[in-house]
Amino acid sequence: MIGSTVKTVGGIDKAFHWGDKWGCEVVQFYLTLSRKWEVNPMTSDQIDLFKRAWRESSVKEVVAHIPYLVNLASDSRDIRGKSVARMRAEIERAYLLGVKYLVLHPGSAKSKGIERVVNNLNSIETKGVNVLLETMAGQGNSLGSRFEEIAEILSHLKDDSFGVCFDSAHVFQAGYDIVNDYQGVFDQFKKHIPIEKIKAFHLNDSKTGFGSRVDRHQHIGEGEIGLEFFRQLLNDERFKGIPKILETPETETRSEGNLKTLRNLIV
Repeated sequence: MIGSTVKTVGGIDKAFHWGDKWGCEVVQFYLTLSRKWEVNPMTSDQIDLFKRAWRESSVKEVVAHIPYLVNLASDSRDIRGKSVARMRAEIERAYLLGVKYLVLHPGSAKSKGIERVVNNLNSIETKGVNVLLETMAGQGNSLGSRFEEIAEILSHLKDDSFGVCFDSAHVFQAGYDIVNDYQGVFDQFKKHIPIEKIKAFHLNDSKTGFGSRVDRHQHIGEGEIGLEFFRQLLNDERFKGIPKILETPETETRSEGNLKTLRNLIV
């Protein structure tokens, strides 16, 4: 199941226009405005419009990304409080729209980050929505660049709806050699987290080198990862039905070509 991040200018129902235009089986976008804390409630008309657009589309699955301003690990009590409230609003919106997956950056903190993330996530009802912790590049004080960190968070969560979004560029930048040791990296993952916890992939090549800990995405086959990792992943039977989403630059002009490159790797 392959697709892309899409623009939603004019309303989130516009996501399906781009999904159909590019032949996406899955699309990813923000459910809410990504740069402000306030979230306006959805009207019944907006919900109906979204669901109708989805029914009339060839898109099979929707993955939503929680805005980056949400930081459940923050050293600031105020930011943590706002982040918890925003998480509840995002989950409620996903629930109303029938969106099953929400991708979350674990957060960033100087200390006690994992403890805060666990406590805050355990205070939130997921309503059956799958909240997916994204693997991170390890830039700055961000959490989740090591499989062990994500495993520690998951092991302390009371709700089984939480899972993992495996980002190819971030994992490579964090120092996992997906280029030369594809199976070895997933074996490392399985030592800490059941492979079934991977509910989505972000497919991105990397502008920065192996272990750089610098998060910069690149077009498929044009970065430091190259094509072979993507070929192996797309033909891995374990992950056939799992959403795989582009987050490459120049979305509107290059996504269609990146998707074609990915499809050509499937045997």
